[in-house]
Amino acid sequence: MIKFTLIENSLDSIKSGMDYLDFAEEKNCPVSYKKALLSLFQGAELILKEILVQIDPIIIFDKNSLFRNCASPLQPKIEKLYDCKSIDINGICQELKKYYPEQFKRSNLKVIQDLAKERNKIQHFAFEMTLESLKASLVKLYLMVIKPAMLLAGEKAASDTFVEGINRICFEEHAADVEEAFLNVDKRHEFVKGGCCHCGNHSLFIIYDGESYPVSCYCTTCDFEKQEIDISEFHECPECGANSVLYDEKLGGGMCLWHKCSDCVESVPTTMKPCAGCGGYLIEDKCINCTKEED
Repeated sequence: MIKFTLIENSLDSIKSGMDYLDFAEEKNCPVSYKKALLSLFQGAELILKEILVQIDPIIIFDKNSLFRNCASPLQPKIEKLYDCKSIDINGICQELKKYYPEQFKRSNLKVIQDLAKERNKIQHFAFEMTLESLKASLVKLYLMVIKPAMLLAGEKAASDTFVEGINRICFEEHAADVEEAFLNVDKRHEFVKGGCCHCGNHSLFIIYDGESYPVSCYCTTCDFEKQEIDISEFHECPECGANSVLYDEKLGGGMCLWHKCSDCVESVPTTMKPCAGCGGYLIEDKCINCTKEED
């Protein structure tokens, strides 16, 4: 038996769309740009339906179709739903305004509504758009629509499992793969991936943005992120010797951002805490600033 859930279908389409966009950027291939738009739009539509289904499955179905095909339209049988028409993107946007007003504001919804017109041109008419505009629109679609929806879907996946741990692990892996595919398009050669000391997953994205040191980092599994990192915040890593360790107050220790360091790869935190003697840091019980050692 072959079985795919709605969320699996959405993530597959999103990842496929990002791969098409990556190939299109690398090879300057117009057909791949078109496929990227179709796949990413389909993935966005499916992931938005997923977060509405989590509230109530009947939300994503046209009400007239439900009453026409189902004896109990408010509690329909699954086999009857297969005969029902689902809501279009405008209907989805109306439901998002109602159930997720904080996550999907007017500017977020306008992104997918504008792209819906372009998708319709491909399917029913002719399509013409500059590559720069198309790429910018697809980047906005991911950042303003797909990513917020994936975060909401992930919260549900954390508590709703068919087999203990399986759904959550699969979702985390998919989410990290999608983010990596997106960064390959948006920040090619300007990021690396490492292990997160907060959650232990290999889903920490370390961003360089043209600098010789990381300027930000964030994890797609947990809520850890650090923006606008200054080079002065880095300290020498006792494991790899690079000037790559950041102190994190929530962690109560340091984390190495050098992706080739074993501590970064394996999500091992650095023993680190503020030094009372000089205001610097004790790393593995030693402070290089004041040569203080903890008793």
